Amino acid sequence: MEWSWTVDKAIPYPLRVIFRGVGQVFFCGNAVTGLIFLAALYVGGITAGLAATVGVISSTVAAYLLGLPDDEIDAGLYGFNGTLVGPCLFLFLEHSPQLWLYVVFASILSTIVLAALMRILQPYNIPASTSPFVLTCWMFMAAVFAFDSFSRGPVLPAASIPTEVANISMIPVEMWHVAVSKGVSEVMFADSVTVGVMFLVGIAITSLRGAAMALSGAIVGVITPVLLGADKTLIEMGLYAFNPVLTMMAIGWVFLKPSKRSIVLAFLAGMLTVVCQAGLANFLTPIGLPTLTFPFVLVMWMFLFAASKSKYWGSN
Repeated sequence: MEWSWTVDKAIPYPLRVIFRGVGQVFFCGNAVTGLIFLAALYVGGITAGLAATVGVISSTVAAYLLGLPDDEIDAGLYGFNGTLVGPCLFLFLEHSPQLWLYVVFASILSTIVLAALMRILQPYNIPASTSPFVLTCWMFMAAVFAFDSFSRGPVLPAASIPTEVANISMIPVEMWHVAVSKGVSEVMFADSVTVGVMFLVGIAITSLRGAAMALSGAIVGVITPVLLGADKTLIEMGLYAFNPVLTMMAIGWVFLKPSKRSIVLAFLAGMLTVVCQAGLANFLTPIGLPTLTFPFVLVMWMFLFAASKSKYWGSN
């Protein structure tokens, strides 16, 4: 929407960059959208909102201090991984005063990892996306065993042997809108229907197609695991949907030329992301780490690499 870009440019520069960084979590480099996302996080929980704020500021400031390209900083590209790092660590680790310092360190590292991966992937025209966030959080969650000031939280899965799912009954019809909405909100670790709706509104302000892809991804992330017989509780919590949300936005809106073919490819990618997430979850279970957004990253990379070889998408 044109008015949002007018407002975007009217926001003072430092705040504009910070809000754009938050918006880039959903590929939206719009400060108005980012402001809505950040407000939604505070609605979901003050701690999550503060952690995201600390994360996006730390990662963005680190980009300035490292002398990274101004145009990339201005677009918020060095802010979105830090935005995710903060709420992630506060969700999976026990809260303590030292955890805020941990978030700052992790957010700074996410910027360094992003800059390195952007350089590595640049010849292939493939985005690093949220891979710095994933790699950084895995490292920092594993590192808590070495520090007496930190400990794993109850949400972080304990290391174990994968077992067959038992809770596979069909989810009630009245829970479908909850599962879909939470599928969107869980992208930023928020377990809230309201937050999910606010995220969709924020995306729609930047792009109606982007919002349609996000909503479609959430729906795919509910229908596909239901058909495959996944855990009912995980589906209702939106935990199978947040990765397809990002995958379908990436393939169907951001990185390939919008067309009917790219929509079909996006739906295929979204469905396969569910399978990839299930596989990666079992792969990581013995070491007690969550998948985070790595299923999205892996599927997106494979589809974009494959698209570059295709007669249908290679020229886009």
